[in-house]
Amino acid sequence: MLTQRGSRLRRVLAFALIVIVAIVFFIRLIDVQLVSAAALNEDAANKRAVPVVIPSLRGDIVDRNGEILATTDVRYDVQLSPKNTKLNKGSFWRADPEGGIGNVEVTAEEAFVEIAAITGQTPEELQKIVDDALAVNEKSDFAYVIRSVDLTVLNRLKALGIPWLTFESHHTRTYPNGAVAGNIIGFSGFEDVPQSGVEVSQDKCLTGVDGSENYERSADGVPLPGSVVVTQKAVDGGTVELTIDRDLQWQAQQAINAQTQRVAAEWGLLVILNVKTGELVAVAEDGSVDPNDVDASDPAKREARSFVYPYEPGSTFKSITAAALIDQGLATPLTQNATPDYLEPEPGVRFGDSFSHPVKQWTLAGILTQSSNVGTAMLGTQMSAETRYDYLHKFGIGIATNAGLPVEDSGMLAAPEDWDRQTSYNTTFGQGLSSTIVQTAGVFQALANGGERVPPSVVRACIGADGSEKILKHGDPVQAVTPETAAQVMQMLETVVDQGWYKEYVSIPGYRIAGKTGTAEQVDPETGTYRSDYVHTFAGIFPAEDPQYVAVASIAFPANGEGSIAAITAFRDAAEATIRTFHIPPSTGEFVPLPTEY
Repeated sequence: MLTQRGSRLRRVLAFALIVIVAIVFFIRLIDVQLVSAAALNEDAANKRAVPVVIPSLRGDIVDRNGEILATTDVRYDVQLSPKNTKLNKGSFWRADPEGGIGNVEVTAEEAFVEIAAITGQTPEELQKIVDDALAVNEKSDFAYVIRSVDLTVLNRLKALGIPWLTFESHHTRTYPNGAVAGNIIGFSGFEDVPQSGVEVSQDKCLTGVDGSENYERSADGVPLPGSVVVTQKAVDGGTVELTIDRDLQWQAQQAINAQTQRVAAEWGLLVILNVKTGELVAVAEDGSVDPNDVDASDPAKREARSFVYPYEPGSTFKSITAAALIDQGLATPLTQNATPDYLEPEPGVRFGDSFSHPVKQWTLAGILTQSSNVGTAMLGTQMSAETRYDYLHKFGIGIATNAGLPVEDSGMLAAPEDWDRQTSYNTTFGQGLSSTIVQTAGVFQALANGGERVPPSVVRACIGADGSEKILKHGDPVQAVTPETAAQVMQMLETVVDQGWYKEYVSIPGYRIAGKTGTAEQVDPETGTYRSDYVHTFAGIFPAEDPQYVAVASIAFPANGEGSIAAITAFRDAAEATIRTFHIPPSTGEFVPLPTEY
């Protein structure tokens, strides 16, 4: 009886256990199929999904007309599997090139010959790539054949149908115009990280936002067809528009290179500036870097020297002193001054003109025409040091430009309380201070623009991938002198050219030119003393009666004595190119020069 009862109990317990297990499985099934289905499916998909970055393209840099100066291209790396070139001699089968019905066997050695004919390598070089890789790892499955080939080479290599040859795409920065504006554009380094120029200063505009996508793969890692899902679209970088004109930039570079080489100078710079807008339409420097081949250039000439090489401007800044005198009501272009060739106004302070002459009865216009240090200082020191400092500041000296590059120098202009007695006189004729060539161009832009200085610019705008346009701000205009003062200085500057010894070198038939030369000693940074050679500069405005453009050329430390002629010639070549580029009509009316003597 007890045995039967125990047996029945065991059956009940077993049945109950089965029921409980069934209920648990049922509940779990409900959970899997209904309650947690979405989460479990997502988890499974995530385990199968492979995330892939969709790289964005870096934006273009273009000139004022939309011509591409820097862009991003797709390039291709060619790779091979070293170990597979050894399996069965790396042989594979290919359709009979003679059109037969069978296939032909191609060995690795034969494939190397075919590859080399396309890449420009030799079969021996390809064999060495394989041998070197296998020497490090006998199971090596990867080695580069050649990197960064274009689409044409890629397609020719793919057509060979070599199974152990693979390809990988990547983006690379290219500069289709080579060294044209290379000093302004800058260049990129490893993995296209920007290193200098606009590439650095406008990196935020140029950089895009990478996208992403997922695809599902099978257990053996093979992508499943139709499984690609884009989770975020890539947004390409914006386009940076410069104020530079590509073709004019090329011509300006040719001009300054030619003159720098002709006189064996250490360096040469040339800038062209729009009078009304302050836009730099050309910034040319000798030996400008080709961003495609940076290592081929002189390391000292890879940056935008026009913005970071300040030097004493010399006599070109006599124009500022003359403008300040007139603006202060202390002189007119016809103010008379008996001018010796040498002066010692106080003990320990002495300076002279660049040529010997008796006391000359020169007007202010004559002092500027003859470029007299003595006459300029005699009249200029009627103003206090503070007043002259203020005018230099209003003309942009001692203030860093903000044209759109990563680094722009302010030059050197000490506070007037720090001027010693010699410096107090020297600053009237452009010594004891320094400026970049762009700052010097800004001085003449202001004089040509009714006394209003418009900050120079080299970057105009950032145009987003969506077409939105952001105009860059470069600073507010400054009224350096009155329009009446500027007009009188322009008359004097045209007289300077008309009556100067260099008229034959600077003249452009049919066009009136106003301008000023400058020849200045420079301090040797190693010795702290002045060098014995000079930087020669010519700053010109054209057409003088209706100013449109300013061009300034500087030639530094020429080996022969023609530095001034070289600078003037570079200016003239640049001015002629500018006239052609922008279709500037000839001058109208005759110019009557101001009296230079009394």
